[in-house]
Amino acid sequence: MSREEIEWQQRCQLAVCYRMSYMQGWHENIFNHITLKVHNSDNTPDGPHFFINEFGVGFDEMKASSILKVNLDGDVVVDDNSSSTSTTTGRVFKPGFVIHSAIHGARPDTHAVWHVHPLDTTAVCQTKFGLLPISQEASLAAKRGLSYHPFEGTANTIDERGRLVDSLGPTNQILMLENHGPLMASPTLHQAFAGMFFLTRACTFQIKALSSVGGDLSKIHMPSQDLEEEILARSKKFDEAPQKGIQHDSDKLMFDYAVRAAEQAFGKDDIYR
Repeated sequence: MSREEIEWQQRCQLAVCYRMSYMQGWHENIFNHITLKVHNSDNTPDGPHFFINEFGVGFDEMKASSILKVNLDGDVVVDDNSSSTSTTTGRVFKPGFVIHSAIHGARPDTHAVWHVHPLDTTAVCQTKFGLLPISQEASLAAKRGLSYHPFEGTANTIDERGRLVDSLGPTNQILMLENHGPLMASPTLHQAFAGMFFLTRACTFQIKALSSVGGDLSKIHMPSQDLEEEILARSKKFDEAPQKGIQHDSDKLMFDYAVRAAEQAFGKDDIYR
């Protein structure tokens, strides 16, 4: 498969992720971003490159051809032999570029960065206690590694990139941007989707539980730290063990179902063009 064919495939994968995100309610008018590192771009002179949505296009409008390829400076990359169906010029939203370029530039293991502002999850980012270990979904999210980043206002300052990377750390996938919103930094799009799904679900449960007891944490069933660590260890061990001789990738199965739902709702012809 040629480089152009591989990159078109990546554009299609990313376009359907925007549609999936819209269906989950993870969208904010024309804001927020899901990005994907361009295949084999780590060693290019200004690499790595990554695919990002054009500013001004809604998640429900995203097509493979409207995805932009940019470098770490936020410049749109124009290929000499690019397909006529691929967008080669467009608007790049600076805060999105700052956050995503920071992670793509510093974490070679990270190919997908999913940053959105779901209401309940963003509300949890605004609390001092953050994500609480009070649901199965919270455990399924936390096992991916959880970090927090102090609020610095709108992410439009280049020098914040180093601090974002330091906050995320070398292996964690979840970064809760305080007073801002959640971010998933994962090896694949399907892992980023599944992580965001469990994180947003956990935060909604948390908001509802706290609301039902007037915010009194003493009335919440809170597992001990020992139990929390044991649950996380057991969850990771379960992921590594084959089930009756068959290794199931639940993240991929979740992702594939969401893809099918998006294709049915929007139509393949509208997404993959």
